[in-house]
Amino acid sequence: MPLSRALLLIIVCAVLAPICGAAPFSADAVKAAYLFRFASYVEWPDRRAGEEPFVFGVHGADDVAVHLERLTAGMKLRGRPAQVRRITSAGDLKDVQILYVGPRVFRGSRSLREAVAARPILLVTDHRDGLAEGAAVNFIEVNRNLRFEISLDVADRSGLRIDSALLSVAARVNKRSKP
Repeated sequence: MPLSRALLLIIVCAVLAPICGAAPFSADAVKAAYLFRFASYVEWPDRRAGEEPFVFGVHGADDVAVHLERLTAGMKLRGRPAQVRRITSAGDLKDVQILYVGPRVFRGSRSLREAVAARPILLVTDHRDGLAEGAAVNFIEVNRNLRFEISLDVADRSGLRIDSALLSVAARVNKRSKP
């Protein structure tokens, strides 16, 4: 398992290097890089292919969206062009596979989060109650570093499978509930 953690860390650093150069990483740039990398470690039930874009949705976090747009420009994920979409309502969720909800709007996004719960969308946030409120991934600060925690129950309900390599580098994993 230590090899998996080292590999993920190297990948995240490699993704962040072109964005930030020698400048220190902003928290929003790091979140964008994590969102981009999460796409490689999650399996969605709909195995769409072809030219349909792989869509990242961002709600209430314009700085994260800007960094994600820079990061994904001209990139392909799973053989598909990457696209970033600003989400304002549940009607904007068509084809979204990863949705990031900013912490300032998280509480007020209940209807959006309920719409996500019925779809194969990886919901990510960084609100202190993120996992308890329906996010599959929640960013947290650990020793002044950005880390993340994962809820396997939420991922299962959304029909998503999270690779063990990602689970091994999470700060915390909420295991599946027993039936």
